[in-house]
Amino acid sequence: MVVGAEANPEHWVTVGRACQRFALQATALDLTCSFLNQPVKVPGLRADLASLVGLPGRRPDKVMRFGRGAALPFSSRRPLAAVMDGLSRA
Repeated sequence: MVVGAEANPEHWVTVGRACQRFALQATALDLTCSFLNQPVKVPGLRADLASLVGLPGRRPDKVMRFGRGAALPFSSRRPLAAVMDGLSRA
């Protein structure tokens, strides 16, 4: 679980960066990881989750699982040209 110090954009970015570094390192170690964010999507459960893991008063932002697993296909992606064309119109 990744826990932010506060509920504001600066800390959300910090949490996101930590998750990215974790995922990249897990991949380098031939581990798989995925998000299990349902417990932090319900505001009323955040405090209970923080207390459950021994961090009362903190703000759980991301829950991740990691381990060894079978390789799965990558998610479908739009072609780069479609993305760039959409940005030029914005």
